[in-house]
Amino acid sequence: MLTFEKRTPRFIIRMNIEAMGRDLCVSFSGGDTPHIGAVALAVPYTEKHRTDKTYASVSTLTVTGHRDDGLAREAAHALAVKSGSTVTVSCGIHLDDATADEIEAVLEAARSLIADAVKKIDTAQ
Repeated sequence: MLTFEKRTPRFIIRMNIEAMGRDLCVSFSGGDTPHIGAVALAVPYTEKHRTDKTYASVSTLTVTGHRDDGLAREAAHALAVKSGSTVTVSCGIHLDDATADEIEAVLEAARSLIADAVKKIDTAQ
C-alpha cells in the first residue's frame, strides 16, 4: 500500500492506494470528520483509430448532501489514464464550518496528492 499525505495548520488529507492485482483501490480521507461521501470507478480504454492515447470512462455515486464526487472523479480519471488499470476512489473529507479558502486549500492539497501518485506510477512503469 502507498500512502500520501498533506498537512496544513487546520487539516490533514491522506490518500491510500492499494493494488488489487493490476487494479487500484484508492481512498481520500481527512479533515475533522473523515467519511465516505462519494465513490468513483474509472475504466481505461483506447479508441480504435487512436491507440497511442489512453482515455477513461468514469462513473460516480454520491451520498446525498456531499460534494466529494468531483475530487473522486478527478483522481479516478487521472490514475486510470496513467496506470492503464481500473481504479476505484472513495472520497470523504469534511471540515466543520469550512470557508471558501479552506475548501480551495483542501482541493489544492488533494490535487497535489494526485500528482504525487501519478509521478510514482510513472516511475514504477
